[in-house]
Amino acid sequence: MLPEEWQAILRLPQEKIGWLGRGVKWVEPENLHLTLKFLGDTLDTFVPEVEDAIYESCQGIEPFKMAIQGVGCFPTKQRPRSYWAGLTKSKSLETLQANVAERIEALGFESEEKKFVPHLTVARIKEPIGKERMTQAFLNFELRSAPFVVDRVSLVQSTLRQEGPIYTVLKDYPLI
Repeated sequence: MLPEEWQAILRLPQEKIGWLGRGVKWVEPENLHLTLKFLGDTLDTFVPEVEDAIYESCQGIEPFKMAIQGVGCFPTKQRPRSYWAGLTKSKSLETLQANVAERIEALGFESEEKKFVPHLTVARIKEPIGKERMTQAFLNFELRSAPFVVDRVSLVQSTLRQEGPIYTVLKDYPLI
């Protein structure tokens, strides 16, 4: 769960410019999260192996600080599909993400082709055509926060619904 201060900061674009863009689905603040490795549909029989892989990935990683820093969009500002808030990079975060990806991929899950970019997706764009004004307004935001101490990793299940996803924490792994 992100700190309330972060949730307030991440709501600013929607509050200030949300009216500019129909077809933009803003992520509820309580659903904002940093994805280290997306697994997709996973059979229940794989969950214990995934749990072990995440546990092993966290070993030797101490709590570290992270802050909101900047904004962007994927894949490009000309044809955005999502808006995001950037997160400060840290060696601990990079190591943690690489550990998780390596161990999960060793279980047979797909490897990620793109380089890991630490971010929080704040909005998804259903139809990028005609979003130039909205995108420019979003990219003009200077989102920044005080550092937050990351002290755990969570294995999260997402259940997709028409009204929006439901995220359920299956297990937490402390960083020590």
